[in-house]
Amino acid sequence: MAATLAAHGVPATVVGDAGYLAGVLDIARTGEGVALLAAVGPAPDGLTPYEGLPAVTPIPMSALARPGADPATTEAAFAAVRDLLRPE
Repeated sequence: MAATLAAHGVPATVVGDAGYLAGVLDIARTGEGVALLAAVGPAPDGLTPYEGLPAVTPIPMSALARPGADPATTEAAFAAVRDLLRPE
């Protein structure tokens, strides 16, 4: 996100850092900045989409099953995620 903003001449400063999504959301909720989130479902509580920034290039997503995971469960989970992320 920072590279995209810089490429479009939008000044940006990192105002917080978090190791978990909950922390990122808490920082964004303070109003001190924005968070780049996957566009799946409604915005998290207390946040609204912001349309005034340049679009970022989508990145691929990958997932791995843990060794020994049940193949049927793994395939069902992967299929559910694919369905969720598939553009409408």
